[in-house]
Order: sequence, then structure tokens, then C-alpha cells
Amino acid sequence: MSCFSAMNTPLLGEMEQTICMLERGTIVTKLYGKQRRPDRRHLMLIRETRQLLWSTLAAQTRTDYEGTLQLREIREIRVGKNSKEFRLHADDCQRFENSKCFVIMYGNNFKLKSFSVVALSEIEAEHWVRGLRYMVKDTQLAPYTLQLDRWLRREYYALEHVHAHAHMGKPEQSTPVTIKDFKSFLSSVSCKMSTSKFMECFTDDIRRKHDLKFDDFSRLYQKLLLPVNFLPLLGNLELADKQTVRPVEFQRFLASAQQDNQLNDLASIASFMRDFVQDVEREVQQPFLTINEFVDYLFSKQNDLWDAARHDAVNMDMNQPLCCYWIASSHNTYLTGDQFSSESSCEAYARALRMGCRCIELDCWNGPDNLPYIFHGHTMTSKIKFMDVIKTIKEHAFVTSEYPVILSIEQNCSLEQQRNMAQALIEVFGDMLLTQPCDRNELQLPSPNQLRRKIILKHKKLPQFDENVVASNNGSLNTFSQRSSLSGGGDEHENMQKILKKGLLYFKDPVDKCWNLYQFVLTQQELIYSSEINEGRNGNSEDDDFGLSACNLNSSMQQKQKDTAANDELHFGEHWFHGKLEGGRKEADQLLETYNHLGDGTFLVRESATFVGDYSLSFWRRNRPNHCRIKSKHEQGAIKYYLVENFVFDSLYALIVYYRKNMLRSSEFSIILKEPVPQPKKHESQDWFHPNTSKEQAEQALLKLEIGSFLVRPSVQSINAFVISFSINRKIKHCRILQEGRLYAIDTMQFESLVSLIHYYMRNPLYRNVKLMHPVSQELLRQTLLEHAQQLLHGSEHSVGSDSNGASNYMGANLDEYVTCKALYSYKADKPDELSFPKHAIITNVQRNNSMWWKGDYGGLIQQHFPANYVKVIDSSSEDYNSLNEEGQDGRTDSIEIYGAVASLFESNEPGIIIKLQIQTPTMQSPFIIGFDQQEAAYEWIKAIQEAAFLASQLATERRKKERTARVAKEMSDLIIYFRSVPFRDHSWIFQEMSSFPETKAEKQFIQQNMPLFLAYHRQQISRVYPKGQRLDSSNFNPVPFWNVGSQMIALNYQTGDKAMQLNQAKFRQNGNCGYILKPSFMRSDAFNPNNPQCEGLLESKVTVRIIAARHLFRGGKSNNPQIVVELVGSSFDSGIKHRSKVNENGFNPVWNESVEFTVHNTHFALLRFEVQDEDMFAETHFIAQACYPLACVRPGYRSIILRNKFSEELESCSLLIHLDISRRQPAI
Repeated sequence: MSCFSAMNTPLLGEMEQTICMLERGTIVTKLYGKQRRPDRRHLMLIRETRQLLWSTLAAQTRTDYEGTLQLREIREIRVGKNSKEFRLHADDCQRFENSKCFVIMYGNNFKLKSFSVVALSEIEAEHWVRGLRYMVKDTQLAPYTLQLDRWLRREYYALEHVHAHAHMGKPEQSTPVTIKDFKSFLSSVSCKMSTSKFMECFTDDIRRKHDLKFDDFSRLYQKLLLPVNFLPLLGNLELADKQTVRPVEFQRFLASAQQDNQLNDLASIASFMRDFVQDVEREVQQPFLTINEFVDYLFSKQNDLWDAARHDAVNMDMNQPLCCYWIASSHNTYLTGDQFSSESSCEAYARALRMGCRCIELDCWNGPDNLPYIFHGHTMTSKIKFMDVIKTIKEHAFVTSEYPVILSIEQNCSLEQQRNMAQALIEVFGDMLLTQPCDRNELQLPSPNQLRRKIILKHKKLPQFDENVVASNNGSLNTFSQRSSLSGGGDEHENMQKILKKGLLYFKDPVDKCWNLYQFVLTQQELIYSSEINEGRNGNSEDDDFGLSACNLNSSMQQKQKDTAANDELHFGEHWFHGKLEGGRKEADQLLETYNHLGDGTFLVRESATFVGDYSLSFWRRNRPNHCRIKSKHEQGAIKYYLVENFVFDSLYALIVYYRKNMLRSSEFSIILKEPVPQPKKHESQDWFHPNTSKEQAEQALLKLEIGSFLVRPSVQSINAFVISFSINRKIKHCRILQEGRLYAIDTMQFESLVSLIHYYMRNPLYRNVKLMHPVSQELLRQTLLEHAQQLLHGSEHSVGSDSNGASNYMGANLDEYVTCKALYSYKADKPDELSFPKHAIITNVQRNNSMWWKGDYGGLIQQHFPANYVKVIDSSSEDYNSLNEEGQDGRTDSIEIYGAVASLFESNEPGIIIKLQIQTPTMQSPFIIGFDQQEAAYEWIKAIQEAAFLASQLATERRKKERTARVAKEMSDLIIYFRSVPFRDHSWIFQEMSSFPETKAEKQFIQQNMPLFLAYHRQQISRVYPKGQRLDSSNFNPVPFWNVGSQMIALNYQTGDKAMQLNQAKFRQNGNCGYILKPSFMRSDAFNPNNPQCEGLLESKVTVRIIAARHLFRGGKSNNPQIVVELVGSSFDSGIKHRSKVNENGFNPVWNESVEFTVHNTHFALLRFEVQDEDMFAETHFIAQACYPLACVRPGYRSIILRNKFSEELESCSLLIHLDISRRQPAI
């Protein structure tokens, strides 16, 4: 369940430097809870104990610390301010940059704790995040001997810490750990012995000094940990000297006792033994394990009962329909405790998703700002915002698993808020959200593989009705295909809309004010128009949009080929290739001199200035630059490259790759090419490059400057990207430039430098007809922003007044502060000074006076407030209301809603346009106008638009009836593709539908009354079972009987650490914890009966478990009588407790050596569970630890069971040693 497995490990040298810095520590600002303000602390990493430690700045010693945190408990490390502490202290934290902040989520319960920190610099924050991620992974993978050593060091230093505080008045005195301290420590870990026996453990020297150094402390503890006469319990090990285990003996043990052939050669075994011991003094050719170390191995995670090699990654067929899988599912995912008064939290969603859950629940209720709250209705649970939840889901959905996440939405919202929900889901999830079927002709549910990285909604869907009924008088209808959300491309059968009319019409471009041909498509809901016209259509090609003649097009293409880097050679994008250096050899020398600190072998490749078609290799060797020619020749129609005669390569790329791994030899030198010379960043010296300018600053300045003004800045969304911000007709556009290797790309065009890219677009249009004409320097930007700030300060004096000469200043700069906005969602005012408006409404004269609430005019109300996140800014001076302003988008395809449209014709006096068609809708500020050069076409289009408007009105009326009846908004309904929630019916099943059942009804229907019906149902349909309402404590029901009858989604309370959740976590662990488990093939048979042990296809096993011993079975120092319970959970005929045994007065290293044997008829369903309990003086049992394994996923032999707490998190150094033997029989025929 680790989130660090995908981390790229940096070079050891670089990482070692980082770790050393963290050990020295840095000054940080630590955030606390409500009662305490952020304060500066000294934060340091303690490598030997794997802890984070923080102390006040006045602390003198390491023992004088404020708090610690164990690395093994860290579950996630986040960059930024995403934590409860940052939200509590939002005002104080506004001055901190996001890049300096990081959050550590840690703990062993479902509800994690957060440790929120602000570093002094971005570099320090980056070091902490990278270093901690590396150390957490290293801690998790450490061998048992190191884990035990680190735990003992923590305990030893904790005893020192106690002594240090006891002697605070005498800091100069040392604080040794005494024999008495050691005895108290042993009592705390349930190791009990008489004082006389205890004193026999020490040498005379230790008894005389009465104190213990750590080495003595560790050695004595490990000596006590090994029970007396333990080796005979392991059978005949055949050891040569009875004191050590050599590689040959270890190999024999693995093969015979463990049936393990993964380490099948002595070299691998020797390497494994050295890695396990990790003792520098024993890094010898023939390593060995002492008896203590061998027993440590038996108890270690490296010897786990779990078969990690087969089951830690996805190992099942993921191409079957979804109904063929069990799906990890959560109930009321937002809760962190009980169902009545606990806290709702976005962190609960993050935690569940990272635990592998794939179906999460959202209970939605009407909230403020016309977007829902999520909480448990009619209870005292706290509320969280719907928008915050879906953003959290997006961030964490595919960290643990790439397979689809299902959002089970319990809908209690008004239709208006449902519409806003739908829009929010689309905007936040984007392409992740499934909005179209995988295949229009599909006859069954798609597979998990088809739905990878998709968010799917489970919700009610409006009843289907035939829109053609009201359209029957419109003649035959065509279809129009839009982009599929699954593939990103246009499948001709996906997302069909009914087309009433389409054609090429004239539309006045808001930028160049010219009438250009646009593609128009009229459907039953909207009029879609696009400036992208297919080539060959009516003799027009794509140059029509830019107003280019064929001659201009040819010349621009020639210029493009000249300026761009249109080269598909492999070497062309490599960092080491520098193309044609303007300064030739001299410039190469200068570059090598500049980067000579990289050492010998630093190199670059450039085009030869002397020999056309050849290249030059320039490299640094012995404090000076060297150059050699890379020659080329033609062989059998292909170009070959070589440095040495008769040793040729198919490409320049292959030649360089070879000599970066192999020695380049000549009569004068030999060298291996190492680090490439970095590409020159010539753009950094250009006036138009702004390394520290934000998007907001660029927009504020460019709005004041003339058309074609531009600047280039680094992208905030990606490290390897830049953005051109430029002005067009009082609008600001942002165009993304991607850096791919050494090349810079816009769309399909590539350039060798940012400078050449900008030069190209200073000669050629970048967007429509606009070229980059006026570079904005940093000084000009500063002056413009200063003027802008002064105008804001004095704006009230000049808004309606006059200047010193008496001339009106109404058209001054203050006018630019008023923009026009288009509503993304509908909004209903809560206060008298607020605006109400529908979706798509145009709000004018908008003042963006702060980040949350703006003022504007709409519906006769002047300068009323409205929420800024409900609108997007558009240009008030043009008709291009739908143009986008995000980076990399140009908004050249758009639409207007046809509902409520009023169309009229009037004559035109503009050249080439004889008649105009005007369309006005209730949400438009000004009419939409289309031009025609033929009168007949205009009459045809106005008739089609009037019919479409009438049709849209009828459809809207019908939909409103459906919405009110079903209490489902159409916008929400349109997003429901597969998991359509319907009441259960016993016939006419539709594979896209599913039903949910409370546990009581499911038990009655699935198991007691209608099992054959539901077995058939689950072979093609999905069901969900959730806890009954009476479980106010968030307890869980037993999921196993429902899994056994094929129910796919058994929704459990993930926040509750009980037996049901432990079984759930164990079951879904067997397929790489991906959240999907393929049901056995025999469940697809009509003859399957979960209560019949003689069913065809069942795999029967005879299981023998010998419980040998355990370690560290203490419950807060209280464990006296550990009891082990062995249970099998699976089919009804297999389930039950198989063994129960107790050891008195020893939770430290108890020994049982007891066996149990039983038969399992259905191995596929079987979960083998071990629970350790403590029996107190009243004979009452208390939970200590547990472990649960699918029986099909275990390894035979002497195996360690890594014990876990009730939340299935591993307990430190707490394990059980068993011997397992499984003999399997062939499936019944």
C-alpha cells in the first residue's frame, strides 16, 4: 500500500548529500492546531533511528526535543498547503509560497495525522521532500536485523531522554542507561524473569559499572529474544558447526524445507545473505548467518507467508466484463468515525483511494453557492464542500491503482444544484470522466483495462424517451460525431447528435473584422460553428481562416521549412547535439571551457563548418578542448557514420550512444564520453523573456499595450514548458511552448531555440492574423504595472471626472477595468445585494475587485455582487463570447444554445454579403449574426432555426417533466453511462443498470430466498450491498457470504478497523491491491452453488499449520497470556475456528509448537486468518494483532506471519512463525 514504490531513486552521491543535509537539520516554520500559532523550529532527520525530530531553536542537545515522528509511519508526502493546519492558519500562511510548503501524512490508523511545515527556501523544501521519500522507501525495504536495531536504538535513546529530563538541573552530567532501566524496559515488552536470573545475564564489569552502553543493551536483548532450545523445533537443519549457516546449507534449507527455488544458485544466495546482514566487516566472498541471524530471517518479512513475487503486482486477466470482478467498495467514504456525529473529511477519500478502494460514496445535499455539501444527512456529522471532494478524488484516484474509480452518488440536491454538480464534474475531471460508452454496439459491460484511469459515475438516469417523436416533421435526420471522452479521438459512432442542417456560412471574425467562411451545424439543442474548414470543400482550404492566398501560403510554407527544426533524425532532439553553432569551433571551445567543471569526457556534437554533411565531436580532456571529425559515407543507399575506419554506425545517435559506454581510442588518446554540454539558453538574454512574471501580471500589462505586444515566461503548469502571452484586440491569449529534449515545439512545429521560434512568429501569424510585433521588456512591464497600480489607487478620481484641460476622461484607462463575463453555472442570490442569473448569462461592466466576489450588471440590476468562480471572462467588445483564455487553447469552435432563439433576416450593405441572419436568445447580451451571399440559403436557414427552436422548446418541456418526476437533472443524467441506479427487478436485465441493497435485504434475497436468481443476476449485472442504517457506530457486516454469491460491490466502512475490513483488505491484496479481483471461472457456470462442496471446478486442499513461536506480542506492556486463534473464512462448509491455544506469562517470545490439520473444499474463497489475543485476569480477551491471507496466495514451509493492527497496518517487529503444508487435489469433475 506504499505510495513510494514508483519513486525514481537518484544517484547515491547526490542523495547522500541530501540526507546529510537533513541530518544536520534546517530551520522551518511548523504549523500547529487551533490553539497555537505557527512557530519556528529546528527540524532534523535521525538516520540511525529513522525518525524526524523537531525542537525549539533554544534546545542545546538532541535529547531536548519537542516531538518525533517515525519514518515507517509516513504514508504520504505532499508539496503545497493541502492540510488541515494550513487551512486553520490560512491568513498567517498567505505570505508563504506553495513551493516552500510540504505536508507529511502519517499514522497507523485510518485517520492519519498531518505534520505541516514551511521551509526557508524552495530548494530546502525540495531537499526535504526528495530526501524523505527516499528514506521512507529505504526504511520500508530494510532487512529485519536493521529494523530491530533501529527499534532498539529508539528505545535506548528514549531511556536516555527520560534521564536527561530528570537531570535538567545538571546538564554537564552524562545520563547513562542503567541495569534497572533495562529491567523496566524488559517488563514493558512483556519479558518477565526473576531478579537473580536477570542479573546472571550481565558480566561482572557491567554489574560493577551498573550502566549499559547501546552495544551491551542490544546484545543482551537479542540474546534474550531467542528462546532456549529453539533450533530443535525447526527439525534437522544439517549444520556443519551448529553455530552458523553457510550458503550451501541455506540453499538446502530453501529447497527442501521451503520449496523455494527463486534463489537457485550460490552466488545469489551469498548476495542475499550479505544484504540481509548488512555488516561491512562481513562483506566476504563466503558469507554466513549466525544462529540468531538465521532465526531473525525466519521471523522477518523476507520470509513472509505472503507470496509477494506472484501477488504484489496485477496478475489476473483484466479484460473481462466488470461484472466478472469483485470491486473494493466503501460506504459513506467521507466519514472518519461514527455515522451520527463524526467528522467528514476530504482526507478520508484520499486514504480510502490509496488503500485500493475503487468505489467511493458521495452523499450530496444542497449547499451554499449552488454547489452541494457532502455529509450524512439528518445527523450531526460535519459538512465538506463537493468541489473540495472531487478535487481530492482527482489527485488521489490513480496513485495506488490505474483501474477505474466509481463515484456512487447519493443524490439529495435540487435540480439546479445537480446541474452545477454536472458542470463541476466535467471541469474538474476533464478527460478522466467517462461520458461516452466504450463501444456504441457493446452488448456487455466493458473491462477494467478498457476503463483504465477513468472516473465513472453511479447515479440515477432519466428514463429514455424518443426525441424523434417531436422531430418527425423535420424529415430525415443526419448524425454528428463529437470527440469521445475515452479515446480522445472521434469515433464515427460515438456521442451522436441529430443534425437538422449544416453548411458553410459567413461569420465576421472578431479579430480581423472580416467575413470568413465557417462550418455551421444545427442540431436539436445548439448551433455549432467552427473556423476549421476541411480541405477541398467548395474549393477552400485551411488557409481561408488566415486570409492567405495560395501564393502567400506557398511562401509561408517555404519559410516554415527554413526556420523550423523539421528533422526526424534520432540525434536531432538530443541534448548533446548543438546543431550548427554560429561561432563554429571557437564557440564550441567556449562552451567546453564554461562547463569544464563536469570533468573529462564532457562533450557536444555540432555540424561541421568545413565538411558539409559531416559532424564534429568536441570534448574536454586534460584541461583543454579537443575536436574530431565524424565522417559519413554512403553504403548500399544508406548514410553511415564513423570516427574510426571500418567501425561504422547506422546513425549519429548510435555512434554517440556507443562511445558513451565504450572507450574511444586513437593513437593520441582514449576517453569515454560522459556528460553532454548543456544547451545554451540564449532566450534568457532577450528583452521579451520574463523568468519571474506571472500570468496575472502579464495580462494586466498587456491589456494596456498595443496589439501584437508579447512576452515569454516559464509555464507554471509544467517544468519543461514556456508560454507566449500576447495581446489581440483588447484580449490576451496564452500559447504553450513545450520543450522536448533540446527542441521547442508549438503544435507540430519544432524549433532549435526559443529565439528562432519567436523570430519565426514575428514574421508569420501565430494566432489567426496576429504576429508577434512588439516585445515587452521587463522595464516596460514594470512601468506598466506601476501605472496600473496608480490608476487603481486614484481610479475613483478619474472615473467620471475631467482632466486639467477640461476634456472628458471617460475613455481613460479605468474603462479597461470593466470586463464582460459569461456564467458557467446558474446562481441564485442569497442576499439583496447579489445577482441571480442562469447558466450562460452575459454579465456586463464587471469589476474584479477581489478574488472571491465581483460586481456586475445583469437583468436590470446594477453593480451587484456575484461569486467569481461561477463565471469566465470574455471580451465585452466582440461577439466571441465563448473564446477560451486558458493556455494552449484558441476557442475557434463554439456553439450557441438554440432554446428560446428568435431569428430574423435583414439586408446588408457590406461587400459580398447580401443578407444577414440575426439570432437572439434569452442569455445573449447582443445578437449573433451570420452572413449569406445567396438569398435562398438564408431563407432555408431561418426556417431550420425556427423549427429547431420550436423543437428545443418541446424537448425542454418534456425533459422538465421527466426531471421533476425522477428528481434527476438532465445534465447529471447525461453523465451516467454504466452504473445506472435502478430498483431491482427479477427479469429484463440491462447490463448498464445496477441495484443496491442494505445488508438485511441482501441476506434475505441473496442467501435465504432467491439464491439461484441472484447467482444468475451476478453473472451479468452488478449489485452493491451496504450496511444497514442501525450501524450508527460504523461497524461492518461480514462481506464473505455476499462475495460467495457473486455480489461485486460490498461497501464497508473503511474507517472502522474490524474483522470485516481486515478480510476485505486481505482479499483485495491478491491482485496487486488494484481494487479488482477476477471471480473464479466456476462462478460463471449455471451449476455453481456456493453451499455445495461437490460443485464442478472447486480446488480442494489439505492444510497443516504448525504454530511454532512468536515475537513481541505485547499490548502496551500489559500482555501476559497471548492466545493464538487460527480461523478459516470462506465457503460456508469450510469456515470456522480451526485452532485456539494460549501461552501463559510470556508475550515477549512465546513458544507453542502445536499443529492443526483441516481440509478446505473451496480454496478460491478461503481466507486464512490469525488473531492474537491477550487474556486478562478476568479471562476476558483483548485484541493484540491479526493477519489474514487468501489461501491461494501463501507459500509453504517455515514462514513468518507479519502481524498487523486492527487497521491492517504492520506492527513493528511483531511476527508469528509457523510451518505450513498444503497438498492440493485436482478440481472436481
